[in-house]
Amino acid sequence: MPPFARIRRLGLWLSCLALFGLNLTLLRHDAFSQAISLPKATPPLPEALMAWSRQQATLPDIAVTFRQTRTIPALKQPVSAHGCFWRFQDGSFRWELGSPAETVLVHDQKEFRVRETPQGEWKNLLENDVRYRMWARFLSGREASPQEMTRHFIIQQSEDSPDATTVTLRPKAPMVRRHLRQLDLQISRSNARLIQLRVIQGDSSTLLMQFDEPRNLPSGEKAKILAK
Repeated sequence: MPPFARIRRLGLWLSCLALFGLNLTLLRHDAFSQAISLPKATPPLPEALMAWSRQQATLPDIAVTFRQTRTIPALKQPVSAHGCFWRFQDGSFRWELGSPAETVLVHDQKEFRVRETPQGEWKNLLENDVRYRMWARFLSGREASPQEMTRHFIIQQSEDSPDATTVTLRPKAPMVRRHLRQLDLQISRSNARLIQLRVIQGDSSTLLMQFDEPRNLPSGEKAKILAK
C-alpha cells in the first residue's frame, strides 16, 4: 500500500471529528397542539475519560513511543510497526511511523508538512487540508475536550478493572458509521494516561495502538525535533 494511502487509512477515525453535530431541537406538530421536543440530557462522561481530557490541557513537552498493529480481513497475518510521537505545550508536534521512520508528520506552528517515504521530499500542507486536518487538531490536543467528544460520539464505559478503564466511543453521524464502528480508549486508573487505542472500522479491520509511558522532554529539544 502506498505511504499516502497508509496515513489516510490510519487517519480515517480522526476525520469524524470534523463532521457536523446533530440538531439539538426537534419540532413536532399535531392537530391539537404544537410543541418543542427538547433533546434528552447528555449523560455524564466516564470519570476516566474526564481525567484523561483534563490531563491533555496540562501536559508538558513529552515524547511517547508506541506499537501499532493493523488487522485486515484480506490479510492472513496482522501488520505491525513501531512509532514515536513528540508533543509540545504550544500544540506543535512530530509524529513518526516505522523504524526507521517511513511516514513523518510535523506541525511547528509556522508550517505543516509531511514526508511519506524515508528518501522522499517534504511536502508543505494546508492545516485545513481534509486529508490531514484532524491529525493536526487531535495530535495538538485541540479535539480532546469533553464538549467535542460529546458532540460527535455516543460515549460509554465498557470495561473496568483495578488497573484500567476502557471507554467506548461510537460516532453519531450515519456517514461516519459506515467507515468507523467504534473507538476503544483504555485509560490508566493511576495516572489517566492512554494505555492503548483500538479502532474498529466499517470493513471490520482494526487498528490497535499500544502506548509506552511518556517521558518529559528537556528544554532545548524542541527546535531539533521539529527540524526537517
